Amino acid sequence: MNENKEQEITENSTTTPVVEENSPVNNAALSIDELIAKIDLLSDNENPYSVSKEIEELKSIFYLKLKYETKVEKEETETVTDKEGENEEATTEEKTLHPQEIKFKQIYGKYKKIKFEFRKNREKQEEENLKIKRIIIEDIDKLTQEDESIKKTFEHFRILQEQWKNTGHVPQTENNNLWQSYHHHVELFYDYIKLNNDLRDLDFKRNLEEKTAIYEKAEALLNEKSFNKMHESLQELHEHWKNVGPVKRELREELWERFQSISRTLNKKRNDYFLQKKEQDHKKLESKNNICKKIDELTTEPISSHNKWQELTNQCNKLEEEWKSIGRLNKNDNSVAWKKIRATLNNFYQKKNAFYKQKKEDGNAVLTEKINICEKAEKLQNSTDWQGTGNQLIKLQEDWKKAGFSPADQSNKIWKRFKAACDTFFNARKSHYKTLDKEKEVCFKAKAEVLKELKAFKATSDSKADIKQLKEFGNKWKTLGHVPRNKMKINDEFFSLINTKFEELGLSKKALATEQYKNKISSIKGNDKALSSEKQFLRGKIDNLKKEIAQYENNMSFLGNNKSTEPLRKQVELQISKANTEIENLKQKLQILNKG
Repeated sequence: MNENKEQEITENSTTTPVVEENSPVNNAALSIDELIAKIDLLSDNENPYSVSKEIEELKSIFYLKLKYETKVEKEETETVTDKEGENEEATTEEKTLHPQEIKFKQIYGKYKKIKFEFRKNREKQEEENLKIKRIIIEDIDKLTQEDESIKKTFEHFRILQEQWKNTGHVPQTENNNLWQSYHHHVELFYDYIKLNNDLRDLDFKRNLEEKTAIYEKAEALLNEKSFNKMHESLQELHEHWKNVGPVKRELREELWERFQSISRTLNKKRNDYFLQKKEQDHKKLESKNNICKKIDELTTEPISSHNKWQELTNQCNKLEEEWKSIGRLNKNDNSVAWKKIRATLNNFYQKKNAFYKQKKEDGNAVLTEKINICEKAEKLQNSTDWQGTGNQLIKLQEDWKKAGFSPADQSNKIWKRFKAACDTFFNARKSHYKTLDKEKEVCFKAKAEVLKELKAFKATSDSKADIKQLKEFGNKWKTLGHVPRNKMKINDEFFSLINTKFEELGLSKKALATEQYKNKISSIKGNDKALSSEKQFLRGKIDNLKKEIAQYENNMSFLGNNKSTEPLRKQVELQISKANTEIENLKQKLQILNKG
């Protein structure tokens, strides 16, 4: 049998990558306290290296959950009500460790210390084992030089073989050379005792039975579901095979080939699974990267509102949960995926925090503006300039709306002050106008009586006395004051009727027009806006007529003094005369308007 081949298959079996299998317990479902408790429990394992992978997995899950819990705590303390829609800037760095992280570090530190001590003791033990096995090889070598009986020598050899099996591992760097040296001296021993065929054949038979049993155990591993357990068991069987002595020479190659074949089948099965899982991990990694891309795309466009950020944060949380639901990858890909998702989420929340930081600064500026508006309103609240102050306060209310958003806890206090100032003024104005309305009702009743008298008025033969009487009606009407807004039609009815009465008296057009205009002015008396508009209208018309006259006079300068242009000249002069007459009438109306 080629011993180098046996060693080669053993080494290949040992160096095949370990497959990460799903843990039978879903550690991701554990709470933070349960994760810490489980690490504490696993730390008491006799071989800390046997639980190393699971503890590292628990560590990764712990920090993921701690980060999420810390983020939730920050949002609960920094987010204000949706009504105002404010969000304070998230603190980017903790000044002190989280209490649960302190507890975790204590437990994890305890495990690391145990692991360190275990490794230190194991290395020490391996050095001791190396010394023992070297002595065993020397003792086997000495057996070929002794003068004892073959039977006693063989018994001694059996004891040394048993000691070799029972001696544990040696340093990895010495393992291969040591095993080859041992195997070489065993072969020499068998050559030494070849004269005693009975003892040798008996040993060959026993070794054949033991190696056949090893092969059957390897064959049974085909039904093992756990690839890690299958791999570890195969390694143990190879180690056991090496420690068993040789069989008959004619059976060695066949027996070794059978064991080698089943080993290759097991390794191929495991490696196929590993390759398949690697392909699955590759697809998972692509899916996780695509989710990171979707999260990045959430903030490619500028976001300018709290509601939009709330909506995008919900989407981000759903994508993050989708990312987690894809599951774990192999160690390297898992590390890459976590770095990617952390960078992506950090980018998202940095933009979100920058938005709320700016919003907070803007809110402070808005708050300052609202305080100024409030102070202006408080200065006006006791004014009795009902019209002017009312307009100013309405303008301040519009300014308040345009000022923008500010933090609710501060803005509400200022709003209450501003509202109180506005209410103080408008309630006083309302009370004032309510009193006026009562007075206007009295005026309305008095005017209704005057209107009734005017309706009963009949012209007499004495026109001067009638004109005097109608003017008295007009003067009395003026002195009675204003009527309620919803009953102002009585004014139109009165002035329409009095104009009709003046017409019945047969006044000249000019006199009638003057009286009618006086009545018109009386009808709008007290309405400053209407009076101002009337003045503006009269002055504008006078200005336009003056421009027309200037244009006519300019045109006349181009007309010659001859018979052919005489008709045109007279026509222009007539137009100028009419314009001057109308200007005089308008000036007269303006005088009446100014006298009120």
